[in-house]
Amino acid sequence: MEKAFVSKLAPIMKSFVAFKHSLGWKYKTSEYYLHEFDRYYAKHESEGVSLKEIIKSWIILRDTECSNTQRVRVAPIREFGKYLRSLGYADAYVVSNKTCRKQTRTIPHFFTDDEIIRFFNTCDTLTPRKENPVRHLVLPMYFRLLYCCGVRTSEARLLLRKNVNLDGGYIDIIHSKGPKDRRLFLPEDLRLLYLKYDAVIENIFPDRTYFFPVKSHSCYQSESIGPNFNKIWRAAGLGHESGSKARAYDFRHHFAFATLNRWIKEESDVYSMLPYLVRYMGHACLESTFYYLHLVPEFFTTFSEKTKILEGLLPEVDHDEE
Repeated sequence: MEKAFVSKLAPIMKSFVAFKHSLGWKYKTSEYYLHEFDRYYAKHESEGVSLKEIIKSWIILRDTECSNTQRVRVAPIREFGKYLRSLGYADAYVVSNKTCRKQTRTIPHFFTDDEIIRFFNTCDTLTPRKENPVRHLVLPMYFRLLYCCGVRTSEARLLLRKNVNLDGGYIDIIHSKGPKDRRLFLPEDLRLLYLKYDAVIENIFPDRTYFFPVKSHSCYQSESIGPNFNKIWRAAGLGHESGSKARAYDFRHHFAFATLNRWIKEESDVYSMLPYLVRYMGHACLESTFYYLHLVPEFFTTFSEKTKILEGLLPEVDHDEE
């Protein structure tokens, strides 16, 4: 059921979201924050305060968020302000793009072999919960897909059962970033694991929608992946001694680094192989994958000598392209 807007701006917010959808945007995260602002506005609109003042109080950096999160939260409100202005709305206010501090890139955590082993060993000891009877089956297989194939956390989370072909050994990632659709072939050991997993889950949820379900027709929400990863990480007795704070998304970074490093050790022509990695990871362009080449020399000695010629030439990649 579609969530309703509740403030006096509800009809315009609804048309704004419909406009974004008509342009091909999923607009899920932005719509979430637009609903959050809508509730805040509804709470204060009767106080005789202008829309501008309500927006200015809502966009202030919160104690519980970093500047990057603030930017994500504020961006749809800024776009909505532009939409109101285009309609000639008298009280329209557009948030300045200088309101939030410049986006800072999160430093990836580089997993050690010991961390990987301990994490997945702990994953395999999870137990079911009353509200989620397949948690102990799903999470170990979900995180293995991140680790083995470098998919985005959202791509794995939203993977539909109908888009998984275990006999053919591949999964189809549909409507994601970069190239919208792509087919990924699974490592054989992962395919065999998934055959066993799928048979067990099929007995519990025979008509399930998602490959990694919570219930028959629901999957994990984006905000639940981080806490689950953190609980397993801590339960494995792991900290952050080897670098920055570990996140589930870092499995994607690890996949890129491990692939590039393996090519170097095999003495493959890394530069001719890069387009394959670009396509496999779903990057929109080669420059997005170059980001990993830019970082790897700091952590893999073998890359240091072979990528010196690229120093200073590699462009930064937009955060959304990772």
